[in-house]
Amino acid sequence: MSAAARSAGGGIDLPADIQRELRDLESRGDALSYYRLLGLTADVDSPSIRRAYLEQSKRFHPDAWYRRDLGEFGPLLTKWFQRMAAAYEVLSDEETRSAYDREHLSELSETDRLAVEQRALSRAEQDRREVERRARLLRTKGFARVGAARSLYEQSLTFALNGERMHAIGALKAARELDPNRKEISARLVELEREQAKARAASALLSGREREVQQNWAGAQSAYVNAFQLDARNASAALGAARSASAAGDAQTAATWAARAVEIQPDDIGSRLLLAKLLAAQALKTRARAELKIILDKVPDHKEARALLKGL
Repeated sequence: MSAAARSAGGGIDLPADIQRELRDLESRGDALSYYRLLGLTADVDSPSIRRAYLEQSKRFHPDAWYRRDLGEFGPLLTKWFQRMAAAYEVLSDEETRSAYDREHLSELSETDRLAVEQRALSRAEQDRREVERRARLLRTKGFARVGAARSLYEQSLTFALNGERMHAIGALKAARELDPNRKEISARLVELEREQAKARAASALLSGREREVQQNWAGAQSAYVNAFQLDARNASAALGAARSASAAGDAQTAATWAARAVEIQPDDIGSRLLLAKLLAAQALKTRARAELKIILDKVPDHKEARALLKGL
């Protein structure tokens, strides 16, 4: 890196333009849509979303600046790269992207709102055509059914590659009906349905976090519960539901969700400490003590756990 680049940042070993962008992101962060965060407009296609994310990754990925003197910008790189990754995860899948568009439509610029509405119309027309095409193929008779199934299977691979998981799943279901004995069709369908549930859970989890930041406790809890229902091993969703319920003043519901988070990740001290606090708030002292003792067995000098136990 040139001396000019270093001096522009006061000795920070990070290009001045990235420093400016990080400061700008900090100042505008909450007002930025996922599209703007990746430097895109809402009419963009899937390949362009991928290209934009890869380009941003080259510049903002913390590993790209490993062992550099980043000063205050170190945590900012991590924070904003994680947000860009979350934006890509949502926008790269057509279903989660559509859900994001619906939820955030009022927050988009007028140009982006029009683009979203046009995409929705185009998608509805595409859905109609795909349904009609699959219906025609399902009417195939005799040996031609095997060929039709192969065609649908290959089409599903293209759909999945383009982030159109719902279309891929629809094509695979039709292919399985045409050729129920072809194992790779069923295997791929199971795989995509699992991916779909995880993607929906991740989208709901992000929605919960956004609402939690906005202190919309009821909305956050609803989103976290939805995420957990889609992925029952998602400890973050259970913990988020516990935090939101607690902030809303419902200690009993919060304790139930905290207990689920502990069941999933028994070694997570944060989840267990929250559960202990919630139990103590309900005067369930015996149960609270038990949770605190588990924490202290793992971390004997945990000051907060020790203080809470002493208070009981």
